[in-house]
Amino acid sequence: MKAILKDKPEAGFNLVDMPVPEIGKDQVLIKVEASALCRSDVDVYEWTPLVQKANYDLPFVMGHEFAGTIVKVGESVRGYEEGDRVAGETHIPCGWCETCRNGNQHICGNHMGVLGRTVNGCFAEYIALHEKALIKLPDRLSFAEGAILEPFATAMHAVSKANPSGKSLLIAGVGTIGQMAVEIAKYLGCTRLFAVDISDEKLEESQRRGADVLINGMKGDLVQIIKRETDGYGVDAVIDFTGNERVINQEVEAVRIAGTIVHVGMVEKPLTYQNFMYGVVYKELIVTGIFGRRMYETWQEVMNILKTGKIDLKGFIAKKMKLDEFEDAIREFPSYSGRIVFEQDRGKV
Repeated sequence: MKAILKDKPEAGFNLVDMPVPEIGKDQVLIKVEASALCRSDVDVYEWTPLVQKANYDLPFVMGHEFAGTIVKVGESVRGYEEGDRVAGETHIPCGWCETCRNGNQHICGNHMGVLGRTVNGCFAEYIALHEKALIKLPDRLSFAEGAILEPFATAMHAVSKANPSGKSLLIAGVGTIGQMAVEIAKYLGCTRLFAVDISDEKLEESQRRGADVLINGMKGDLVQIIKRETDGYGVDAVIDFTGNERVINQEVEAVRIAGTIVHVGMVEKPLTYQNFMYGVVYKELIVTGIFGRRMYETWQEVMNILKTGKIDLKGFIAKKMKLDEFEDAIREFPSYSGRIVFEQDRGKV
C-alpha cells in the first residue's frame, strides 16, 4: 500500500510502498477513504523543536484525522463488522490505569498510543486500529466530513471547558479549529464572541460564522478593545489557539476576575506570565488545557450537535487532494483556514 512515512529526524517525508498492516484480535483493518492534514502533521513534517522533544521512535506513518470502511475484524472485536463506516479517535488508552478508570481515558498516562506518532497513522491506504479508538460514522456524513470530526471534537472539548452559555468569550487564533470553536460557542449560547488573529481574511470568515467583534492583533490593542467592549470587566473566558506568549499575556489582562483561560495552541518554548501574581493568582483565574477529546463524551456531544443540522462540516473542507500531492498540501496549508482533505480511490484489500 501507499503511505506517507516519517523515517528521518529532519524535515521531510517519504512516500513509500509498504505491506497492508496485519491486525491483532482486538483491532480492525480500515480502508482509509479520506484523511485530513492538521497543523501538528505539518510540525512533524518540519520536525520542529516541540516534535523533536517528544523523542518519537522512527519510522512511523503520519496522519491522525480520517474516516474509512472496515474491511477486516479481529476475533475479539465486538460491535463492529466488515463494511461499517468509521472515524477514528487519535488516542488509544490502556483502559485500566487510575487515570482511565477515573474518566480520563483521553489523557491516559500509561503509554497511551497516539495515531501518527507512536502508532502508525492514517496517511496510507489502510490502517490497523484498536477497537477502543473506533467511532461509527453516521450515514448522513460523507467520508470527507468524517475525516474532520476529530478536530471538530477538539474544538468541542475546548469550548465545553470555556462554558460559554450566557457569557462572553475570546477565541484567539481562528484557523480551522478556531473557526469550529466560533460556530460551536455561538450554538451553545455565547452572548458576545471576540475573535483575534493577524489575518483579516480569517477574521472575516469568523464573523460569518458568528464572531461579534474582530480584532487584528497587528493593528489593534487586544486588551483596550476588550475592556472597552465589556465595560472594563474583560471577557468571561478565553480559548487560546495561538500558543504565542505575547498574546497569552494579553489574554491574562483581557479576561475578567475569576475568569477562565483554556490553552489549546502548542507552546514551543517555556511560557512566562509577565504578571503572574496580580494577573493570575490574585484574580483567581482558572487556567487549564485540553488534549484531544473526552472519550466518549465529547464524541456524543458532537454527534448530537451535527444531528440538528445547525452546523455544516462541509464548510470546513478547504480543498480536496490526493495523497501523492502531500508536498503540495504542506506548502498550501498556511493559505487555508479549513482542512485539506486527501481522498482515496475506493477498492478492496
